[in-house]
Amino acid sequence: MRSSALLLLLIIFCFACGNLSNEDVAFLEAIPQKEALQVQVPKNAASQPACSLGDATIYESAKSTGDSINAGVSGLLSLVDAIRAVPPTTRDTDSRTWGPFPDGSHAGFEVEVQMQRQIDETGTPWRWDYSILERPKGGAFLTVLEGNFFGPQAKDGTGRMTLHFENSVKLGINQPTDPQFPMHIYYDLGDNPRAISVDLTEGLGFGLPSFDYNYTGFADGHGGFGYAIAGGNGCTTEVTTLFTALGAGRDSFHVRCGPFLSAEVQQCWDVSACLTFVNDPLASTLACNGAKPCVLGNPAQCPAL
Repeated sequence: MRSSALLLLLIIFCFACGNLSNEDVAFLEAIPQKEALQVQVPKNAASQPACSLGDATIYESAKSTGDSINAGVSGLLSLVDAIRAVPPTTRDTDSRTWGPFPDGSHAGFEVEVQMQRQIDETGTPWRWDYSILERPKGGAFLTVLEGNFFGPQAKDGTGRMTLHFENSVKLGINQPTDPQFPMHIYYDLGDNPRAISVDLTEGLGFGLPSFDYNYTGFADGHGGFGYAIAGGNGCTTEVTTLFTALGAGRDSFHVRCGPFLSAEVQQCWDVSACLTFVNDPLASTLACNGAKPCVLGNPAQCPAL
């Protein structure tokens, strides 16, 4: 994702000065603000007391996983934000084009940004399409990013993006840790909660295991996150977690090793990330001391979510 984000850096330097029309602004609003696509997992209390049942280590990994996703999305959209104050190169009634420009990050390459919109029978925009294309100078363009937005304005509509890392590989401009397949992002900003899905099911990317990462965030700060943790033995821990705005929560998770799934574990924790309840059939939780099945703590201490 970082390599695709860098493709936009040239726009910051290459646009001529000028004012945006209201129509230009309408096009740019079809690309969501970076804050709208953030995975927001609350931090737990700064001070960590001794936990009688142990730490909620599975939940603690949610924050680092969310941060990895946010870094890629922010790197892309912060550069897109930079073009919001500059005019496009060409304008038509229902389209805008920026470029082609030399790629300041890759000598000998050029980038072009294209946007189109579709209007319904009432004259209201209902779909916006955008793409970023790259080529070696004098060669054929390949699409490195494309997206669609549905709704009159990005702050309360739905959309999707595809980052074509397979084309970045063909062009030779990819980073070593980038995926080598198309990565999809889906979002719905029209409801409470807002919903975001980052589809990495085709393989590994950004140090994260293959999984469909999904996040829901409510206006009051509570939410949910589905994510995966890679194991050293080639297995993957798949987690579904719900949390309060202060960081208390509950989760359920299992370990997937190829086609095999372990028994589901349920845990709850408080705002200090101390476990308050454990239901662990295989006693994988350290506090179980190997006793199967293992039930510790009080389920009444689980937050209502």
